[in-house]
Amino acid sequence: MSVAPLCYTSGKLRLRPATMEITRTTRIKIDLDLDVARRTVQAWTDACNFVSVVAFENGNLSNAARLHGLVYRDVRERFGLSAQVAASCIRQIASKYAALRTKKERPRKPVSFKSNGVMLQGGARGRDFSFTHQGLSVTTIDGRIRPVAYHGEPRLSDYLNNWRIGDARLFIRRGKVYLSVSFKCDAPDIERPNDAVIGVDRGINNLAVVTDGKRARFFGGGHTRHVRNRYSLVRASLQRKKTQTNSRSVRRVLNRLSGREARFTRDANHVISRRIVEFAEATGNPTIAIEHLASIRNGRLRKPQRTDLNRWAFYQLETFTRYKAEGRGFEVVEVEASGTSKGCSRCGYTAAHNRSRHDFTCRACGYSLHADLNAARNIRLRGILSRQALAQEGPSSTGPEARVSSETTGKLLASAGGS
Repeated sequence: MSVAPLCYTSGKLRLRPATMEITRTTRIKIDLDLDVARRTVQAWTDACNFVSVVAFENGNLSNAARLHGLVYRDVRERFGLSAQVAASCIRQIASKYAALRTKKERPRKPVSFKSNGVMLQGGARGRDFSFTHQGLSVTTIDGRIRPVAYHGEPRLSDYLNNWRIGDARLFIRRGKVYLSVSFKCDAPDIERPNDAVIGVDRGINNLAVVTDGKRARFFGGGHTRHVRNRYSLVRASLQRKKTQTNSRSVRRVLNRLSGREARFTRDANHVISRRIVEFAEATGNPTIAIEHLASIRNGRLRKPQRTDLNRWAFYQLETFTRYKAEGRGFEVVEVEASGTSKGCSRCGYTAAHNRSRHDFTCRACGYSLHADLNAARNIRLRGILSRQALAQEGPSSTGPEARVSSETTGKLLASAGGS
């Protein structure tokens, strides 16, 4: 998502039109010949690995223009890719090595690629694929094939009529050919009061707690924990059988269980994220503040806690919440997570002994409430401060805690963190 410029007028932040972009990706089944699709995917994969070797031998080359000059002719002649697909292949390898350089990683061998699909460019010109009244037109190893019948979700017609076509990935799953297509449009241009912020705290016992200062909603994790534990016990039993027999039937059941658990997690996160956004919508054009959980798994925890923590897809929940919110024109901001569960949302006093399991009682002012709700309120307050700092100074500030005179006013009293 591109970041939209902001203007501050009459106590409100307003997004300028046509600057915040929403992206949706949908999977379309296409009636392309399976053999043609397999040869196309294999040619792309072989080309990627060839270009990767050349980039590695030239000092992890990440300059797309220089890499293009070294390998473009060979990619066209040796692998039979079209000009545009060959250029996309080279850019992808260059971006991969650029990402490694940004992380300050130096690979000991060339980065290898598996047969996970062919990147195709669409756009208004339909460079590698396009939709017509007769069907889909798509570039393959055998040239441009048209028309190709396609089958998508009910919203596909809305995407085709009202959204801009982006890039796509051609891939094969279980003997069927698919095209994963991205569509883009501009987010609605709406105004939001500077203190219209809701806070979302994520956890294990409560997968999410959301508050707007007046209302609160808890999304309990009891059922999901029960289902995950059941899958864990069955998987452990099958793993023991696998070490003893290593039979194909055991491996097949393990794969099937893995898919079921992933679908259960995905469905649960979809439901929770939708309800979070609906809660926000009822508040009235808010900003959704979530804590930055990049290092959530780095803490020192007991083994059962580590197991629960590692088995839940927190980032997936954030991603689902973000794209659903952006579809309604809501802004999602990240704030610093440290101290949100130990700091008092009323006076700001922060200490580890303020919290005891699910209960929070401030040792300074005596304020008491559910610990996860207290954390959600702290996240909301930091979101308010972040928006005010962004309006006044430009870049957002997520570290300090915001202190307000009342949960409902949103008036900033101090920006220093509690001690």
